Amino acid sequence: MEFAFTGEAPIGSECRRVLLDEFAGAQARLAVFDENPDLTVHETRKHNKRIRGIFLLTRPILESGEISRANRLVRDAARRFSDARDALVKQETCDKLLDRYGRKRVGSLLAEVREVLQQRHDAILQDEAFPEEAKGASLDFAEAGLLVEAWNWDQVTLEIVFSAVVSNYRLGLRHYESSRASRDPHECHEWRKRAKYLSFHYQLLNFFDPGNLGPRAALAEELASWLGEHHDIAVLEETLADHEGLGISAKSVQTLIRLCEERRRELEQDAFERGAVVYLDRPESLHERFAASAAALA
Repeated sequence: MEFAFTGEAPIGSECRRVLLDEFAGAQARLAVFDENPDLTVHETRKHNKRIRGIFLLTRPILESGEISRANRLVRDAARRFSDARDALVKQETCDKLLDRYGRKRVGSLLAEVREVLQQRHDAILQDEAFPEEAKGASLDFAEAGLLVEAWNWDQVTLEIVFSAVVSNYRLGLRHYESSRASRDPHECHEWRKRAKYLSFHYQLLNFFDPGNLGPRAALAEELASWLGEHHDIAVLEETLADHEGLGISAKSVQTLIRLCEERRRELEQDAFERGAVVYLDRPESLHERFAASAAALA
């Protein structure tokens, strides 16, 4: 089903329904892991992020207990695939840089690095223990799903959900401001996670105000995508530091790092311009707007 609340049931019931759909989707994807491991990892991580985005809506009343335990299980399921995901993303980042800056000499260097990264990625996929991680992740999702199914979702009210959305928005605004000042990749990555959750929250609550929240979700999603690429480039830069392991010279590494830095600056410019739009509201105004929308539908 669509990743959205319908507005036809209490908000806690909506959370439960969408969560169970996401758990079912993740387990169905993991059941055919062998058909395309990379696609399974990608799709499973998407389910994982959406699940954690909904769990975030319960944060004002849940710092511990069964839902926190379910959240940890989902987090652990994603971590089972971190090495495979990172290895693939590094290849894809090389491809994006090749497409954008495919000059003869630099293109050759990037191609050399990509070949080594692909070998590392292939080794992970060919590891006999790797399919067991898919089975373990499926069990993690199954256990978390049982906790979600049994929990009393009547505890989650509209006010709790609105407070959670605004809290995430406020934290994202803080990361936006500190990232703009520092240009630190790790700070930008934290901002990216908050922007991604914000896009989920707008999408889930779209029924309140489709003409407003739908476009806001799209803007936040695009921002998160740019920041995601920014993070991927920063991770590639860290990998390039091991130039001997990649079989290239220190001088070649500096050439590639300068290229990465150039692309990160481009992405930062786009992200900060978009951030000014995504975080235009004061957090208090956002909460008031949600409350007014809810009152209009009551």
